[in-house]
Amino acid sequence: MDRNFDQIRLLTLAEAAGLLHVSTRTLQRMIRSRDLPALKVGGQWRLRESQLAEWMQGRERRPFPSQRKPAG
Repeated sequence: MDRNFDQIRLLTLAEAAGLLHVSTRTLQRMIRSRDLPALKVGGQWRLRESQLAEWMQGRERRPFPSQRKPAG
């Protein structure tokens, strides 16, 4: 295998919720709606730290609804 699995860091819902300043319940809703990438390990949700960082950067680039240009 050419991937270095030693560098993959998985976050628990509690750790990710702390970073995002939201509840674990909010994260569960986001995962269920497929808004947030996650995987189950031993029946518990985990988030890759690298994917969470990418997700956050993607959200930063999105304009707020009030900043979007009207269609047409």
